[in-house]
Amino acid sequence: MKSHLRIVAIAQLLIVLPATCMNAEETPLSSKSLAGSARKPNVLFIAVDDLRPELNCFGATYMHTSNFDRLARMGVIFERAYCQQAVCAPSRNSLMTGLRPDTIGIYDLHTFFRTTVPDVITLPEHFKNNGYRTETVGKIYHRGHGNHDDSRSWSVPGWNYKKIFRSLKPITSGNTTGLQGDFPKRDGKYLAFHCSDASEDDMTDAIICKLAVDRIKALKDSSFFLAVGFIKPHLPLVSPRKYWDLYDPATITIPSRGRPEGMPDISLKDFTELRSYHGIPAAGSVDGKTARNLIHAYYAAVSMIDAQVGKLIDALEKNDLIDKTVIVLWGDHGWKLGEYGSWCKHSNVELDTNAPLFICVPWLAKGIRTKSLAEFVDIYPTLCDLANLAKPHHLEGQSLVPILEDSRKVVNEVALSQYPREMNVASDSVPGVMGYSLRTDKYRYTRWQEYKIPNRVIATELYDLASGNVATVNLAKKPEYEQVVKQMDELLDKELSKYTSRHEHRAKAQTRGTGGAQFE
Repeated sequence: MKSHLRIVAIAQLLIVLPATCMNAEETPLSSKSLAGSARKPNVLFIAVDDLRPELNCFGATYMHTSNFDRLARMGVIFERAYCQQAVCAPSRNSLMTGLRPDTIGIYDLHTFFRTTVPDVITLPEHFKNNGYRTETVGKIYHRGHGNHDDSRSWSVPGWNYKKIFRSLKPITSGNTTGLQGDFPKRDGKYLAFHCSDASEDDMTDAIICKLAVDRIKALKDSSFFLAVGFIKPHLPLVSPRKYWDLYDPATITIPSRGRPEGMPDISLKDFTELRSYHGIPAAGSVDGKTARNLIHAYYAAVSMIDAQVGKLIDALEKNDLIDKTVIVLWGDHGWKLGEYGSWCKHSNVELDTNAPLFICVPWLAKGIRTKSLAEFVDIYPTLCDLANLAKPHHLEGQSLVPILEDSRKVVNEVALSQYPREMNVASDSVPGVMGYSLRTDKYRYTRWQEYKIPNRVIATELYDLASGNVATVNLAKKPEYEQVVKQMDELLDKELSKYTSRHEHRAKAQTRGTGGAQFE
């Protein structure tokens, strides 16, 4: 195994030249995908927090998600798309910069990404540098825990949805406050779930959507990159009653609390995020009634977001932009809904790393589902190709355009995710242990190793996911899988070494003084 500590130190030397230096970038993709009138398409870039691929168009027929289904008919859905770290800030940092978490060197929620890669050109910044009007409303970069937005990414400051939300007339009932919107509290703690009688217009995501719809109309005569970030279905799981009424709680199945046979303790940790909410026990399991309410609330919140997505599509159609706009929708990571007796994200399991990805291109195939592996670092180079922009050489993902043209194509042999342990992502910065996780066509393999001494392996996991995304048995220690584990180790080393060698090459070029921080 090869040490990857060097990545973090070397990544801090990363400097990306302005997009005007065309000789330092790859030539844009020239293919049938760029033919026709959509050489400089608009981009509607939609993020949905904590969205797992439990949607009707992904096979969950009990879900009321007609607008996600509508979006699926407009393009390609990637059934096996993976974030690079299953928690908000690192996942979003990676997607927006095109760099992996080890390259950025930030695994926590509170550190601004430009602390370690100050000159990196982000995805919207690259579009801005190439003549696009880039705007944002809602949550695109993580802005909690002391973190903040990236002003360099946008042509104008982000539209202030919070000001509108704070202007709502407060509604209180007994010891429950904040009932006018979707962040009610009881005894000073947020409710984990709530069936709201407040107006949908007063929900945070409806406010975000209204602003976005207004911006689509205002931007219709320009080349725009509009990023819209929805908050739900992140906790607290609050939505109007009409969305709760779509689901019969009696039909909701509570997953088994059992962990896979042989799963090491380090794989899953306590769901402290959920435990901070009112009515959730400080220790132990969530009871069956609460579990059913949480699942019901999650489904309702997804359906509320589905309605907002529909409003955005309607706005494109109303303003004659639907054939001029590439739409990308992604969930920043998955989420556990009681599987393994656990909740939320914060792990390398399939349920946390796998999230929905929709890419809708007016001049390419529609209504397609693909099982080709995709990584969120692939979104940046894909959009560059679709907009006929040169790709900065710092990008660590691959363009997915070949898959958009032919869903059977393979761009990635594996998808790589990682998650730290022995650190609190809300307050700490350096992990004691790092778990690297590979998804292949059939298996998920995870290797937990000391962060500072990577050759010290703490635990390994191997799961056969051919029949579903919920693991049942860790095969890593079974003799009959010894060769499979060896192959997975070799694949993981190969994958990690790609990025180690790239950064070493860049660092050597800088040390030799060959033009400072260079593109490759």
